[in-house]
Amino acid sequence: MEHLIKRNAIDAAWKRYEPKAIFIATSCATGIIGEDVESIAREKQEEIGIPVIPMACEGFRSKHWSTGFDATQHGILRQIVKRNPEKQEDLVNVINLWGSDVFTPMLANLNLKVNYVIDLVSVDDLARMSEAAATVGFCYTLSSYLAAALEQHFGVPEVKAPMPYGFAGTDAWLRELAEVTHREELAEKYIKKEHERVKSHIAELKEKLKGINGYVATGSAYSHGLIQVLRELGINVNGSLVFHHDPVYDSGDEREDSLGHLLKNYGNVENFHISNRQQYQLYAFLQKVHPDFMLIRHNGLAPLASRLGIPAAPLGDEHIAMGTRNNQPWRNDIGYLST
Repeated sequence: MEHLIKRNAIDAAWKRYEPKAIFIATSCATGIIGEDVESIAREKQEEIGIPVIPMACEGFRSKHWSTGFDATQHGILRQIVKRNPEKQEDLVNVINLWGSDVFTPMLANLNLKVNYVIDLVSVDDLARMSEAAATVGFCYTLSSYLAAALEQHFGVPEVKAPMPYGFAGTDAWLRELAEVTHREELAEKYIKKEHERVKSHIAELKEKLKGINGYVATGSAYSHGLIQVLRELGINVNGSLVFHHDPVYDSGDEREDSLGHLLKNYGNVENFHISNRQQYQLYAFLQKVHPDFMLIRHNGLAPLASRLGIPAAPLGDEHIAMGTRNNQPWRNDIGYLST
């Protein structure tokens, strides 16, 4: 009966939408009863002629929610990504959960095009990931499986430099991407131009923000990047809550250690905690640190800070701290500065 339901569901999706691919996400119940989703997917794929992709993402299989992303990416790599691609020397995969595309205008300075994946893209965009000259990711927890597989199995180099937050991260990121794509001269020209452009503005902001204490509560790598930007603007950050931490990435390369990059280039964070969004713990952390404001990713925790009299800014778009002008005077180009 369960097999019949799934076959009917696939038939209904095909008849109604005529998609280029169909994904089947398994639930805990599916895993418990041992339903054979793989054979159903193979059968329907042969019948309708498009990729029908099973994803084993039962919650009890893993100790961490992020493996659901890995399961999705595994299916894309196995059944959608082109096996014999025609390489494009100016194409760069940008892997992220979601957020505005600040990368197209930035990488245009290096004469590079962006393939921004995975959410809200076409099947064709996913298929051409193997055609790219390089891959960059902006949350190692959520992107390192895909990036590592593209490098190991499709020959697309993964940029392992720190993410482009602040001067140190942005410079290193641009230089490694330029090295991989053979655009070193363009990168140095762009870096010099950006340093000169924001130098006086940063000095002005540091004076205005002197003595201000900030707090960051987001996912791990994102928190590390935001702390770097705040400290470059002269804001004291002596506390942070990250919702997870993964010390080992799929590439196994220590250059993807965003926490290590933060400590090396921007110093220690005295009250640094890892907690999976427990309100009572955040309350205790804020009481200890007493920040003047908090940057937070998960809106459900923001009211807690407000009750303590601490202004909380929920950050929906994780690329705001990388920034891009886009004709908005309050936003500045790329990761060198965000106000």
